[in-house]
Amino acid sequence: MRPQAGVRISTYFITIILVLFSTGIAAQGTLLIVGGGSEKNGANSWSTPPYRWAVEGKRVAIIGMETGSLAPYMKNQCGAAFAKEFALNTSVLANAQETYDTLITYDVIFFRGGDQWDYYNLYRNSKIQDAVEMKYNEGGCIGGTSAGMHILSSVVFTAENGTVYPDECIENPNNQYITLADDFLDLRPGFVFDTHFCERGRFGRLTGFLANLYLNGNNDVTGLGMDDMTCMTIDASGLGTVYGTGCANIYRRKGDFRQNGTKLLADSVEVVQLLKGCSFDFNTGIAFFETLDRQIDPREQTETGNYTVLASGGNLLPDNSGMITHLVQECGNVSDPVLIFSGDNALAESFRNKITEAGATATEIVNPTTALGQDAALAGKISGASKMLFLKNSESTFREFLETDNGRLLKTKLHSDLMISAFAGEDARFAGKTVVGNYLTELASWYAEMTFNPGLALLGNTVIMPQTFLNSDIYENTSTAVPYAMSLDTLKYGIWLTNHSFMKISPVNENVTLTGFGTAPVMLLTNRGTLSGFSTQTGSGGSGAARQVAGFDKLSLSLIDNTNPVILGKASPAFIAGQDSAEIIQVYPNPAGSIVSLPMPQGAKQWQISEPAGKTVFSGTESADLNVSTLSPGIYFIHWTDARHQLVAVSKFVKN
Repeated sequence: MRPQAGVRISTYFITIILVLFSTGIAAQGTLLIVGGGSEKNGANSWSTPPYRWAVEGKRVAIIGMETGSLAPYMKNQCGAAFAKEFALNTSVLANAQETYDTLITYDVIFFRGGDQWDYYNLYRNSKIQDAVEMKYNEGGCIGGTSAGMHILSSVVFTAENGTVYPDECIENPNNQYITLADDFLDLRPGFVFDTHFCERGRFGRLTGFLANLYLNGNNDVTGLGMDDMTCMTIDASGLGTVYGTGCANIYRRKGDFRQNGTKLLADSVEVVQLLKGCSFDFNTGIAFFETLDRQIDPREQTETGNYTVLASGGNLLPDNSGMITHLVQECGNVSDPVLIFSGDNALAESFRNKITEAGATATEIVNPTTALGQDAALAGKISGASKMLFLKNSESTFREFLETDNGRLLKTKLHSDLMISAFAGEDARFAGKTVVGNYLTELASWYAEMTFNPGLALLGNTVIMPQTFLNSDIYENTSTAVPYAMSLDTLKYGIWLTNHSFMKISPVNENVTLTGFGTAPVMLLTNRGTLSGFSTQTGSGGSGAARQVAGFDKLSLSLIDNTNPVILGKASPAFIAGQDSAEIIQVYPNPAGSIVSLPMPQGAKQWQISEPAGKTVFSGTESADLNVSTLSPGIYFIHWTDARHQLVAVSKFVKN
């Protein structure tokens, strides 16, 4: 009997489909990948437009370990034709033919949040996996939020041993909690996903994932970290578009990963931060920056300070033991006294004892308040100091002190050649150009409550964030503050410090060099691009301040210690760096044997001579034929300042 025409047509289409699958040209579906966070009602909320893109007019199956309220949201807010929740929480259900037969009747399969180990453990090699792959290959949409997004990339953080925290990942990328697998869903080949990215400070974690894969198998993948209340729609061509309040963060290795002990070091990880409206081609790896509307170019900026700056990430004495020892024994002379500026006398006293134990002498504690702004004795201490330590100072009180005469003298002294200064914990912020304030307040970044004020600018193109990963309440603040300040103030560098790390910036062979110390690396973010922008989306889509999140077209993340220092610029002595605003004076004789004649330039009220280590050896208020016979041979610097301690003139001479 001849087959009927309908049978011949069906056979024909089956043959075509089999050919397409065998040659790898099967249809590809779409994806909705969501970084977590509560979906919000309203046509302009962060979630409704992308969810509507995925589900409008379609049948949606929402699966997980339990049911919830997503189905009404999908139907009532996002236009789904039908939506149903399925609690598939046993291996029996995961492997049931009925489960498969039911799921393939839906147009969209969406994984809710939860624990990705449950998904990986129960759904891998199950009928659920078969249904998802079948639906995706026939052009359907697969989505997931939080844990549900994690499982959609080719490499999955399975969380078999529980979650892993960012500080653990940078201190040891091979720790027992980093469990990665590539034998589940492979809907985005060559990627590993992470979620709740800025909210939980996971830039350190994603970097650890990339390093683990590279160090243990030379496996290079691209990391995608999605902020909470942020998502991407990925169409059938592989073009992803960002929606929501934060960033889609693309991480790609550009230099080597290695370890010093267990500590992770990285030459360069390229970072792209895509805000709402930006897009990314998952097939070519090319990003498009449609909404990065801030034109900046800090690429030629460098650090030029001819002095040493130490900064730690923790406030407590145990956090600073290594930095104190380094300050005393590795900077200047061991016996040099250290002048401590602190708003906490009890804590300062414990630091003083530690400094004395390390070998320093005559260490003093000063509480920098406006009451001491004109104090002559303090002015003498500042002028004569070669080492200073800043500890537990209130930002507002310290800022007021800096506006006094002694505060201005302090700023001049800190910028003087070969001066040595150290900043503990919270005070590390003061050493940069921009001081991040209110970062210890929970949700300050989310509610746009962090402040950004001028710092001492010992690092004139840098923002420093201590206490990174201190606790979950401020993960987002410490994570977002650095790139936000870099965009706001057009800075080239951002530095993250944890309570297990401290940094040293000093002139080495005329180069301003950043070195890290501790059991955690120092994390350096460098802006190598020209485009930036700020989040404009509130969660509800209504009025109000958007969260303090910045996007960038090209950043570079490096993890540093003492084995891989980074050069930030050329050291420029103060008397050279200040020549545009200060007169250069010639003194005689030069070189000098026993006498140097010092004039008083117009406007000058005082002068000081400092040795190469930064210590003041002579000072005065009148012109003089100065006896320098007691000085050791070498180069000495002369600074003349006015009544407000502003630099007027500079010079140097050589003592024979």
